[in-house]
Amino acid sequence: MSIDKKLIYFYVTRYTMQHRFLLALLFLSLLFLNSCGSSGSSQESVSYFPVEEKQFLHTLFQTEYLWYDQVAQEVDYSSFETPQSMIDALRVYPPDRWSFTLTQQQYEDRVNQKTAGFGFGYTLDDFTIYMVRIDAPAYGKLYRGDKIVEVNGEPASHENIAAASDSLNVPATFTLLRGTEEIDVTVTPQEYSFKVTEGKVISLHNGEKVGYLRYDSFTSTSVEEFEATFTSFKNSSINDLVIDLRYNGGGSVSVASNLLDNISRIHPGERQVYLDWNENYKQNNESYYFSDEADSNDLNMSRVFFLVTQQSASASELVISALKPYLGESNVITIGSHTHGKPVGMYGRVYGNDYYFLINFFVRNNAGETTSFEGIPATCMAEDDLGHLRGDENETMLKSALYYIENNVCP
Repeated sequence: MSIDKKLIYFYVTRYTMQHRFLLALLFLSLLFLNSCGSSGSSQESVSYFPVEEKQFLHTLFQTEYLWYDQVAQEVDYSSFETPQSMIDALRVYPPDRWSFTLTQQQYEDRVNQKTAGFGFGYTLDDFTIYMVRIDAPAYGKLYRGDKIVEVNGEPASHENIAAASDSLNVPATFTLLRGTEEIDVTVTPQEYSFKVTEGKVISLHNGEKVGYLRYDSFTSTSVEEFEATFTSFKNSSINDLVIDLRYNGGGSVSVASNLLDNISRIHPGERQVYLDWNENYKQNNESYYFSDEADSNDLNMSRVFFLVTQQSASASELVISALKPYLGESNVITIGSHTHGKPVGMYGRVYGNDYYFLINFFVRNNAGETTSFEGIPATCMAEDDLGHLRGDENETMLKSALYYIENNVCP
């Protein structure tokens, strides 16, 4: 028997080793996030996919799915052994690169910022670490820019990193090239909770202050985190704001709305974005508004800088797009490369233990505009500089934003 429950989530998944087959399709990049170790994919954890559930999924595609009129009417259910394989066969590609499924446990872990493993991401070509999750087992031990040479005495490979990550509570020794020095570091993979924000205030030579916020995911539990950071920004009377979304693949629409409230109180009560469903489900259209009630830590920024890459997607793009009708194109400045290009989102539906996320709606700003499927172009091109930590004023993307703040032009 199905349980049909709405789960409002505007989402691009974080990919584990088990999701590697989808990586090229979804991100079209050489970056690979190995952070969830033993969590597994829903394809591998599902042992039973009954015909009733297949009918349920097919009906979702024929009704609520944004491109419902392009979905096959006749489907051989016997050809699908897993929910994801059926989604892959029925979704309309292009443009749909995103519809997916999770188990209930996977969903709850993700929205509550819980997972297992080491908690770092590395480049596919040379095993250079580009990201470490805040408070993960690897945090404070492995650093952005470290190159993995060996794992437990064996040459680095995707397979032995994955095997070590899956071996929870068993210490693993990484031989790293850190700068010009080769060192050994031991990290124990385990279940953990992580944070998605870090903030700091940067003082410029002219005395102005810049708030820098690293923000990795629009999870429901992240609001308390960034509220604290905005309190520090407010208390410091910052003049400019830089939000680092370079690996932020999205999350909750309501959380994005909360972030917009913190960024600007200039237009209380006005619409931020609206969700535009297919022609048969216009009654589900929904709007989000700037709050009428000001909080003590809300800012009134007249311009905002975003550090972005092709992994900056969905809710990240929503925030950028939502600000443009109010601040103007020239005051919403993106530094890095063009973003992922996901102008659509999904409501989750539940059947038994499976959570289904099919594309349901376009996301439009108050001017009725959507992000292009090609992404948001960068105002200033800048490389993702793995030679420096995020938040380092000499890191190329942040340095470019600071240069623009001081000179009002790209470096």
